[in-house]
Amino acid sequence: MMHRTGKKSRVKTEDGFTMIEAIVAIFVLTIGLIGTVAAITYALEFGSISRNVGSAKSVIVASIEEVETLRNAQRLNFRQIANAGAVDNSDSSNQFNGFSTGFKQVALQTGPDGVNGTDDDLTTAPGADGKYGTTDDVIDASLVRGGYLRQITVSDLSTSLKKVEVKVKYPGREGKQGEITGVSYLNDDSRVNR
Repeated sequence: MMHRTGKKSRVKTEDGFTMIEAIVAIFVLTIGLIGTVAAITYALEFGSISRNVGSAKSVIVASIEEVETLRNAQRLNFRQIANAGAVDNSDSSNQFNGFSTGFKQVALQTGPDGVNGTDDDLTTAPGADGKYGTTDDVIDASLVRGGYLRQITVSDLSTSLKKVEVKVKYPGREGKQGEITGVSYLNDDSRVNR
């Protein structure tokens, strides 16, 4: 009888996994991998949104710096820095039509006036007739920053101070648009000799 008991204990001490243990291990590993994939997807999505916000901030900073440079280089005088319809071109050697009102595509090239954010910025290509400015013109994706819209609003606060507000809409989460705003104040430095 002793000998028989010894055989039973040998069978019980054999090492290895049962089929159920292997299935449970695979199930636990699968749950862990699904969580990892979800975390990576989340990180990539928000990395993309963060990149879009960074690009929108760049558009805002560039727009504000350009307005300041136009004043500092005296390409535009202080009275000319305004939105379309409110520009005072008196006593100015060059005519300026003003910054566009409302949200417009962010052009990668300026138009004939050489100023970003105006109605003459290059965003279209000639249509079938081969002429600019006709009804068949089409948006040229190579001339615009895709998915971004900009609005420049210039407000007179006093005779020597203006508020420049730049709003940018950018591609956001789940096909929606995000919006970010930058504000700067511009004084009349024309009386300062450079």
